[in-house]
Amino acid sequence: MKIFRHSKPTKAGAALFATVSMMASLASHAALLTPGEPVLLKGTKKNFDFIRMDAHSNRLLLGHSGNKTFDVFDIASNKLLKSVATSTTQDATVDEKRGFYYVSGNDPSRMVIVDSTKLEVAGEVPTPADTDLIAYNPNTGLVYECNDTAGEVWVIDPAAKTITTTIKVDGSGVEDLAFDTGYKHLYQAAKGTSTIAVIDPVNNKIGAIWSCAPDKSPHGMAYAAELNSLLVACSGNLLMFDCASGKVTSKAAVGGKIDEMAYDAEWHRAYVPSRDGKMSVISIESSGLKLLGDVPIPSGTGDVAVAPKTHTVWIAYSKGGECFVQPLIPQK
Repeated sequence: MKIFRHSKPTKAGAALFATVSMMASLASHAALLTPGEPVLLKGTKKNFDFIRMDAHSNRLLLGHSGNKTFDVFDIASNKLLKSVATSTTQDATVDEKRGFYYVSGNDPSRMVIVDSTKLEVAGEVPTPADTDLIAYNPNTGLVYECNDTAGEVWVIDPAAKTITTTIKVDGSGVEDLAFDTGYKHLYQAAKGTSTIAVIDPVNNKIGAIWSCAPDKSPHGMAYAAELNSLLVACSGNLLMFDCASGKVTSKAAVGGKIDEMAYDAEWHRAYVPSRDGKMSVISIESSGLKLLGDVPIPSGTGDVAVAPKTHTVWIAYSKGGECFVQPLIPQK
């Protein structure tokens, strides 16, 4: 019987195998999110800060800080409805009952109230310093506005157009904030101390402090109701906190230049873009976090939102002096 022996692979053969393996890996990861056609936002320029989803009206809400506008994009028609002249904007939240968008505004420092039907400025609330991220509690009708210069959160009554309370948070500054189901807790990221402050919206006092250590610089956050867990995007890792114990129960590797993240609650999937040009796609499971892959995105992109009805992932970025929003179609 003739015995066939495996010959030692040549350098060329080894290189070809490595190239094919790499291409197969890239194709597999890219299939997680198939890029759609970028949509040019005509007449706009420069960078975005945060983008959010108005799920009820099927709109993207874009804090277009570099363009000094608040941009509203209709997903159904794939069109920019309006760039509302607001001066510099950072973030936005939705008051569906009253029909307003509350927008973090600067130059001058204030919260801008935008009529969500007319897409016109309907009022403003001056703030003591520049604003950043923002959230709305429909149970109380109050807005939580982050101070971009210090560890403070202003509690704003938009009807009375006044700041009712200032919540002091340890650290040099605050980043993203997220409510849990029923708006029983507000979670606030503190980047200076790399902690999460747990705020009681009834009395607007901090009841607990959770540490992200050894991870640092918490930014984007989302609440995963099905697991009573908080997802926190730090520099280099996505953390999953158990909200009952306040302990980190799982981690998954992400990029190092994180600003925002988005969560698809129905598909249990987190999307974490880093400004170094990749989107980490992470499955949220009862056993912990599972990195499904990293998908290439335009360098400098740090803004993301998910349309819950279609599960489409949206990003916003500037390139060559022009601004775009782009859909990324996920594969389940």
